[in-house]
Amino acid sequence: MLTKPFDVIVVGGALVGASAAVALAEQGLTVALLDRKLPTFIAEHDQTWDSRIYAISPGNADWLKALDVWQGISPDRVAPIEAMQIWSDENPEPLLFNADEAHAENLGYILENANLHQALWRALKAHNIEVFEGEAQQINFADDFAYLALKDGGHLKASLIVGADGGNSWVRQQSGLSQQKTVYEHVGVVANFEVELPHHHVAKQWFVEDGILAWLPLPGNRISMVFSTKHSQALMAMSDDELAEYIAQAGGYALGKMRCITPAQAFPLVKQKASAFIASRLALVGDAAHQVHPMAGQGVNLGFRDVVALAQGLSERHALADVGDHMVLRRYERARKADVLGMQTLTHGLYGLFDSHHPAIKAFRNWGLRLPNQYPTIKRALMRHALI
Repeated sequence: MLTKPFDVIVVGGALVGASAAVALAEQGLTVALLDRKLPTFIAEHDQTWDSRIYAISPGNADWLKALDVWQGISPDRVAPIEAMQIWSDENPEPLLFNADEAHAENLGYILENANLHQALWRALKAHNIEVFEGEAQQINFADDFAYLALKDGGHLKASLIVGADGGNSWVRQQSGLSQQKTVYEHVGVVANFEVELPHHHVAKQWFVEDGILAWLPLPGNRISMVFSTKHSQALMAMSDDELAEYIAQAGGYALGKMRCITPAQAFPLVKQKASAFIASRLALVGDAAHQVHPMAGQGVNLGFRDVVALAQGLSERHALADVGDHMVLRRYERARKADVLGMQTLTHGLYGLFDSHHPAIKAFRNWGLRLPNQYPTIKRALMRHALI
């Protein structure tokens, strides 16, 4: 059975896909969202913590506020980042960024995936966006519409398909777009901890022999840990107490003793970029279009910026152009490629730089980390990009 035609069908209902559906519905477009499995959310007063944590840039937080999404997140579950310290090797002096130097209220926000996801799905309901649960098995791109055939026998059609179905995007594969993919030797390990000493809303990151260790401030005396390391199996084999002691020691007991409050989880680290971000009546956003190393915390921020650019491009289209018009989509692709390429180049280059044990390279990277502290202009330029 074929449903009524939509302006846009978003495939994938995670953070980026849900935000795309909300942002495009805000423009008055008819939007449907297709997801394999509808999410189940925690109770409003549940005190458990989600291991999946995101750093949201101030610019994206402002955009989510404009969509009336941010207001649906409990302030008790959001922690601002007021400063960041970065250490390399045995260098005792960290590279320091703080919000005052950037003339900003903060450098970003740390919050749980589950809470942001739930706020986005509340916004979906508020906009009466039609949500379909199931899997597509075929896409046909015609001159005027794109057609989705579902495994349960249903059919959907729209002027534009937005592929937001993750790094292994089925939509991308069906459209014939290829990808350039690098799987890193490092694996990401995440967990949350209660800490003995206050973190004062300072994020900390160490480039150490074992990899890249980050501590991100959570509300109260809690932090989220992200460890990009080649030794993930050893970490995952530890008990909660062993892991807490290991992570506290790796950070020089900067926050005293630690207690694990969520199970550790591991995930592969990938750099990936689709051969194109668009095809006939198709736009890719988020991980379906690109993935970066998480050291800069920019993965979901890049995805949100995709949605901002796509929504802007559609809103500025010519009155005679529909939302799937190729020239409209080309403007979206051009708008995003420089940002994505720049972030991939930065994170991939830093990964290679800090994964090396060559003495000359170690000396160079330590010099590079000291440089911004000596030249405030360089530091402000770095912070301006991070605030977007």
